[in-house]
Amino acid sequence: MKGLGRSIFLLVLISFLIGFLGSNGWAQETKISNDELNIADLFIARPLGVLAAAGGTVLFIASLPFTLPTRSAGDSFNLFVVEPWKFSFVRDFPDESIY
Repeated sequence: MKGLGRSIFLLVLISFLIGFLGSNGWAQETKISNDELNIADLFIARPLGVLAAAGGTVLFIASLPFTLPTRSAGDSFNLFVVEPWKFSFVRDFPDESIY
């Protein structure tokens, strides 16, 4: 139980530090160049989208026993599988709508 308390305390402390260090963008407007956003999109957001699509495929398969009786398997397929794949591969690069 003592280890769990330390883990929670460490998690809260790290969260506060990340929030404190990342909050300078809220206090003043910082300019981020389009090149930096494009690099983040290409090397961070799109690979995370592929991971989300793979995880969504697993979640879709796990949800089939619940969605087949309610005839909502198509909706869950679109939510868990199609949308992450579209985010990763169909979206234009550079995506001007996120700036």
